[in-house]
Amino acid sequence: MTAREINSGTQSTLIKRYPALTLTTMIGHAGLAYEQGKYWDSFWDELSIDRDQDFESQLRHSLPDLLRKFKLREFADFTGPNYVLAMAMHSGIPVHCLGDLVDVIEEQVQQGRDATGAALLEWLTEAGMEYRLNRLDVPVRNFLRLGGETAVNILDRMIEFLTFTLEQPDVWNDLELETATTGLPTLILEGLIERVRDRPFLSAVGGGGGSRSLRRSGPSITYAIDADEIVVGVPYPTSEGGSPWKVTAGGSTREIYAERGWGVDGDDEHPLTPVSITTAAREVTMRHDASGATYRVPIFDTADPLLLFTPDGRLIARHSALPRGLVLAVHPKDATVIDALTHESIRAVDDARAPSGWVGWRAQQLDLAGHSSILLKRADNNGPVRGVKSLGSPTFVPGAAIPGLHTPSGLTVFSERPMVDLPPHVGDEPELWRVRTRRVGDPHWLTDEDWESDAEETCLDPFDGAEEALLGQYEVVVSGELGSDQRHTLFIAEGLDIDYGLPFRRPVSRGLSPTVCTISSASDLPVDTTEITFEATDREQHLRVGTAGHGYRLVVRPPHVEFRIDDIGTPAQWRTAPLALSPADLERHAVIAVRVPGANRVTFSLLAQDGGVLQSEDQDRKSSNVFQVASRLFVDTARGAGAARLVAAVTDPEGTRHEITLAEVRPARLCSAISLNGRELVFTDLTDADDLGVWIWSATAPWTPVTRLSIVGGRAHLPDDLYEAGDLIAQVFVDDPFAVIARPRRPDSDAFRIFQPGWFRDRYRVLDGLAQYLAGEGQLPLVSAAAGGAWAALSLLPWDKTDSRSERKRVGLIRILAKDPRSSLEALGNSIISRDEMMALLIETQLIDRPYSASFTLNELHQHPWIGCMVEIADLPALQEKGNSVADERAETLAYLRTQGGDDLMALLRSGKMLDDRAGVFSHSDARYDAMGDERVAEIFEFARIVPGPLLDADTRTSAAFEAFQRRLEWSADPISREISSHVNRALSAVKKVSPVLYDAIKARNEGLDGVDPVEHPWMLLSVHSLTLAAVARLESRGEFEYSPMTADMRRTWAVMAEYFPAMVAGDLLIAEALTAYLNHGDLIGEGE
Repeated sequence: MTAREINSGTQSTLIKRYPALTLTTMIGHAGLAYEQGKYWDSFWDELSIDRDQDFESQLRHSLPDLLRKFKLREFADFTGPNYVLAMAMHSGIPVHCLGDLVDVIEEQVQQGRDATGAALLEWLTEAGMEYRLNRLDVPVRNFLRLGGETAVNILDRMIEFLTFTLEQPDVWNDLELETATTGLPTLILEGLIERVRDRPFLSAVGGGGGSRSLRRSGPSITYAIDADEIVVGVPYPTSEGGSPWKVTAGGSTREIYAERGWGVDGDDEHPLTPVSITTAAREVTMRHDASGATYRVPIFDTADPLLLFTPDGRLIARHSALPRGLVLAVHPKDATVIDALTHESIRAVDDARAPSGWVGWRAQQLDLAGHSSILLKRADNNGPVRGVKSLGSPTFVPGAAIPGLHTPSGLTVFSERPMVDLPPHVGDEPELWRVRTRRVGDPHWLTDEDWESDAEETCLDPFDGAEEALLGQYEVVVSGELGSDQRHTLFIAEGLDIDYGLPFRRPVSRGLSPTVCTISSASDLPVDTTEITFEATDREQHLRVGTAGHGYRLVVRPPHVEFRIDDIGTPAQWRTAPLALSPADLERHAVIAVRVPGANRVTFSLLAQDGGVLQSEDQDRKSSNVFQVASRLFVDTARGAGAARLVAAVTDPEGTRHEITLAEVRPARLCSAISLNGRELVFTDLTDADDLGVWIWSATAPWTPVTRLSIVGGRAHLPDDLYEAGDLIAQVFVDDPFAVIARPRRPDSDAFRIFQPGWFRDRYRVLDGLAQYLAGEGQLPLVSAAAGGAWAALSLLPWDKTDSRSERKRVGLIRILAKDPRSSLEALGNSIISRDEMMALLIETQLIDRPYSASFTLNELHQHPWIGCMVEIADLPALQEKGNSVADERAETLAYLRTQGGDDLMALLRSGKMLDDRAGVFSHSDARYDAMGDERVAEIFEFARIVPGPLLDADTRTSAAFEAFQRRLEWSADPISREISSHVNRALSAVKKVSPVLYDAIKARNEGLDGVDPVEHPWMLLSVHSLTLAAVARLESRGEFEYSPMTADMRRTWAVMAEYFPAMVAGDLLIAEALTAYLNHGDLIGEGE
């Protein structure tokens, strides 16, 4: 079409004559020259003709018909005056908007997040974090928000291209780059090429490190099928690998030591260390202090508590299309996955089971065949729609895996090529599919073929044409229409086979049963040995496969038996060495499970000392290789036997029976005493068991990681840093040579204190001084840098005022914390002190009465939500005063407060009033629950307790009130509960004088108790008492009282209350903090919302 034709013909005739060209021109121009309000100006300039308003109107009104004619999606959001945005959607990403998106991709890589389209889209569109997407231009936001699988594919292809330019900086510009080779639309590809030529990808951070980050696996959420656990994979740190990560989930923090991959060298990637998430949690955060690495891993959104995994346990990203087959769905048991169109329940193919520790949740396999979209329905709320891949999607069929063989980074090794099943075409015309394969990291494709679909499903070899045996990690890409890409990565050692000589290795003294394995290759792959001998102490050995050009060192780990005896809801601790238990240990709600490759049958038995069977229980099969029973089944028999042996009788595929000892059961402790003889710890009456070890804590440096020592011949040798290093605390345990035993957070009642002179020498001067002080040999280091150590020491010191020595130490430690209250608060959140202990510690140390504001506000958002909210609220006045100069920081702060604190917190900060101030507050109607059974009350409040939400969410506050209700009898029986009312009455008078608004909020709670007899139901006053004491503390922090009403006795009473009801106290402190902030400064967030 030429300018002459346009000027000479009628507009409607031209549009009808050239519909495809018209639509392509309009959409193409939106991609090239989108600029809000100037689309038509440049449109006519490009055509070199004068602007024609009539023709412009014709084109605009023809757009819906043209989209329908060519079966392109119409967007309800972009009708009428927003039609240019609809064209921009179909153009993908306008060229001039690419720069900001590449900047965001660079940031994704620099922060260590997964460099995939789905991961980037999840981060940008995370609930409550809208400010992230607002950094991008409107067309890009719309495309990412509404583009679905197409948007994910475009992002994947962009990241792949950018990665290629980073890894091949000298050759990428010499290659023929086009849509056929990159999969990117021409306009986007040309825009990226121009951007990279002008500013190479990751050039601001040196490039090289970024290249490694792109290939390195970040943390990921998976479902452990054999243990029914939701786990997060913790990466091995890039430096200081011997230092622990602080991993926080559900408000609790644990120290986790990432495991080195066996045989991993240099910068090669280590496998992720799986860590169980033992309670329902919206997110997991990780911090590695030694290297400075941090991660935040979202798990689910409170508004859509649905996790979907592949049948083998890999998480399916929210923005990825779901497979048309089986998925593992994890969600609250009072919710249902339904078809988004018919609202019928999705068919389950197995029985529901409970993810370990996730009370009120269930996991179940669902069959999505026959469904185009699904959603989660809970009560009257429907979650977002999740799309299912169409019938026209290809599927990958993996070949046979080699049991016991994997790469150093943990990848499974396959001995056969995978197959690709192409779907039958719909209609008369076959569909063309492009199938490509290449080694990961290789710019050249090994195979690149077009395949036509058939009327029936077509099964093909994606490596068809590759004559040599495959060895290495390969990528398979199947491309159809835009949005139909399928990618699969796997490691292949074609034709390789390993015969282990036995069905599985079983536990024996000092390890596993010896064996010899034989290696062969049907495709003549070169191997460095054809036979590997495994002694009892060997778990893994290396096997080198291939030639110097393409050689790989693989890890051989013969199949073996593992077992665990863990409390329900605690991390699964798989091991091979027998435990030493008491009958009381069996009485706990624990699981006895064995994992046996290929086993047909397992029977659990308790045997007498002479070998006679005292009790036997058949297994409850959890999966194909895991069998389990409840430990409590054996309690009565174990108590009567005195000493017994817990065994599992395993029948292998050949019918042979194996007896495996799981634990020695006896009433005695592992040892009766521990003494120090020179550098040797000597153990008295040590139990007779293999692989005994001892945990050692430094009493003068409780912030240092616990040390693990082996016991040999009844003795353990102290390392140099613990010898003459002050008192030690020691606890014996049964070790395991082939398992990583979880390090305890603190010693238990079986621990012994060992006295010796000196103190622990810390490499940091401040902490070394603190260790001297705790040993009674130095001055108190009154600096904020000692706060973390002070918290660790306080958590271990008994709160006993009659112990003058510990009381003197405690007073000094509290003085350290008071030096910089904000830093001390943040240090508490960075510790491994449990959330249930934090509130009482803050009250006892008087830190709860202190201000947390600071002149410098550009701090990292804290991984502990409650502490983070307290700090960020303290920063709001300064951020408001600084105005536009800190707009980005303020947006991030407000998003954090909304996400972690909830809408009620934002309402308090905006108006001083909550959206629902009755939730989680005891009222006169709650008295009826006292006469009900606890199980019945638990059922009534179950809905509020299953899905964790923001800190001041109505369900969160209701759950805290229910926890208080559960402990009401213990509280009422404690003499200190009878003192609290007099303290509160005096405090109320003081609050009324300085803050009538806060007083009215407390009074409203009290009025809700009209008609309640406080003598009969003293626990119902808890809501009033809690908010009153919180108000006193936060008003005191702002200097509102001339004389503080908080007496020492009142503080101690409040601390005891916090020990009973930590969640209620934490919630009311946050309410009081937000209210006092509003009363002092007015609306702190209005302009930012």
